[in-house]
Amino acid sequence: MAEVILPGTYITVRDEALISAGRVSTGNIGIVGTANKGPVNKVTILSSFTEAREAFGEADAWAGGSSNELTLIRALEQIFHNGGRTVYAVRVAGASADSAAYQIRDGGNAALSLLKAKTPGTWGNSLQIQIANATSNALISEQLAGNAAGLSRTKVVANAGQNSIQVHQTSTGKVLSYKIVYNVAPNDTKAEVEINTTSGALTFTALVGFVPAPSDTIIARYEVPAANSKKVDLYYGNSRESYTAADSAHLAAQINQRSGLVFANPNDVTNATFYNVAMANTAEKMLFGTGLNGNTSGANGEAANDSNYGAGLALLEEDIINIVTLAGQNASNALMVTQLQGHLNTTAEIKRERMGVIGCDDSTDASVIAGHSLNSDRLVFVGPGIKLSETEVLTGAYTAAAVVGLMASLPVQASPTNKPLTVPGLSVNFSLPSLEKLVQNRVLTIENRSGFRVVKGITTATNSAWHQITTRRIVDYAIYGVRSGCNPYIGKLNNTRVRGAMKATIDAFLTRMVEAEALVSYELDVSATRAQEIAGEAIVTMTVRPTFSIDFIMVTMYLG
Repeated sequence: MAEVILPGTYITVRDEALISAGRVSTGNIGIVGTANKGPVNKVTILSSFTEAREAFGEADAWAGGSSNELTLIRALEQIFHNGGRTVYAVRVAGASADSAAYQIRDGGNAALSLLKAKTPGTWGNSLQIQIANATSNALISEQLAGNAAGLSRTKVVANAGQNSIQVHQTSTGKVLSYKIVYNVAPNDTKAEVEINTTSGALTFTALVGFVPAPSDTIIARYEVPAANSKKVDLYYGNSRESYTAADSAHLAAQINQRSGLVFANPNDVTNATFYNVAMANTAEKMLFGTGLNGNTSGANGEAANDSNYGAGLALLEEDIINIVTLAGQNASNALMVTQLQGHLNTTAEIKRERMGVIGCDDSTDASVIAGHSLNSDRLVFVGPGIKLSETEVLTGAYTAAAVVGLMASLPVQASPTNKPLTVPGLSVNFSLPSLEKLVQNRVLTIENRSGFRVVKGITTATNSAWHQITTRRIVDYAIYGVRSGCNPYIGKLNNTRVRGAMKATIDAFLTRMVEAEALVSYELDVSATRAQEIAGEAIVTMTVRPTFSIDFIMVTMYLG
């Protein structure tokens, strides 16, 4: 819209010249695996290994990789130790996954509400609960129908500061606050509402026509005496949660509102009537998953299959992720490879391009590792495995996680070639002929040379144009940048001036790539035919020439 500056002078500001390509992420990592803690089938964003352990617990004992050992935390350790910064992690689990539980009971051993660990896994077996006599009143807040004859609890502290009765009138939309008198004869005209502190009975008087209609809503807040309440403490490690509850239902409501450790279902009980039934004291701290009948021990669901992993990958499809891996899964499992390759194909189709990294199994035979059949410019195959100690040798799947962390820490134009990995050792130190064989068969191989280094940063593509990892990453970066620069132009005029501005935006982004030495050069054109102008379409034609890394240096010396 033209703006009047002086009489007869108008200025129109066109913002197209101010548009620039936004920032493009290069190091976001996606990973799917099993754990003993954390939400299942939900994306959790992590920025450190400390956060990872807090979210997904600890690794279990290593049994050689053939006993469904937990994968996620082991892989995350390698990722963060090798430079990973932003990780989108998904915990998956098999059908056996379950949450540790503790059955609240009354003094007669009748079952009340069941408390369950917030997430499935053996971590919940370390939860402890202690129930004791309360030292303070329990505060109740509840919603009742307008024609309710009494409160849900029978014991009320008279004249407590927290006590209040409000009515939300359906007919007028008003909220009415009532004055309370305790333990008076029914229909006493001195009070608008009467509460019997022994029975919890409510009686509204007819003063000024304030008696609630059945369709109205009563909001009651009141204190239950400490003598009729319990103090419940939950413990996990150094964490502690304390609740003062009038009964099991009240405890369940409080826990579901603010607990970070457990949840409760008031209806998940043997006998559904538990109002005003005192919870039984536990003389000492009781562990979840042990003790009273009806308890359930936590189970990790570590036997997750390819379908579980595939479902986890699907949750990552819409996120901006640059590199993805399957924790603990190696290329000898054809079903897992299919899930990963399918994910890479799907995300390329929906404009969420990314690379995948997978490792070898526990083989130390170069011929076996080199005998893979992988062939994709988006898939990297890594070997050999990692040696953590004499008794703990991880498969190449965890070497792949280390490579993922390394790749994410590098600019797109920087090759992993010759870069060191932060690992304690390798399952095997290959000879020079074996290293040459592995590289020639498209394996990103780690060698023991002044530390543990990547021999050559390559994909599994047989097409030599996409042989280097940097080529794929540079092109993906350019694609994301062009999309970022073009997106603000959608909805603007489709004419020569606007298309020229769009070309200038893209040109500025690609020029920065040349200056960063990601590209040697590029060619760019933005055009539209008359029919395309009418249809609101523009064509961006781009030819980019990525910078290639030095794979090796030949030294020739003449001595005389």
